[in-house]
Amino acid sequence: MTRMTSKGNVRRSPEAQLAGMRRLWPDFSGEKLADGTLWWQGLLRPKAQLYVVLLFWKPGAMSLPYVMVSDPPIKPREGGSFAEIPHLIYNAEEPIQSGLCLFDPEGREWTPADLIAETTIYWAAEWLAYYELWHMTGEWLAPGVGSESVARMHSGDAQAVKEVLADVH
Repeated sequence: MTRMTSKGNVRRSPEAQLAGMRRLWPDFSGEKLADGTLWWQGLLRPKAQLYVVLLFWKPGAMSLPYVMVSDPPIKPREGGSFAEIPHLIYNAEEPIQSGLCLFDPEGREWTPADLIAETTIYWAAEWLAYYELWHMTGEWLAPGVGSESVARMHSGDAQAVKEVLADVH
């Protein structure tokens, strides 16, 4: 089932998102929760390290999917802080639940018409590769938009993320 978005794009149904993930990322486990949240967990190895990645998106409540790393947890460079990690959606209350900044919020790089499996997972792997390089060099080598550390979200998205994190964790 698909629905039209306000811009006329076809919105992928939760079932289409789940099917796309099963097809392209069969080692990721995922499900639709009772409240409509789509949730996945899987492994990514961008370069040197294997990461357990959690991804969730609540259609209608969150404008973008939210991706975080659960194991090993994202960490700052030696002597640094979480707020200094480049391109991180910093969660001051629970830094370990900070999300990966994969999208330019103003650039409309992702819409509900896109399959998460065809976009977000690849972008998360790329982010992790640059994260590993940042740990080695101290410089974020990826192209990016905006400030080095993203510490703000739209209030509606921020509230939805908090609610989902409370339910998922």
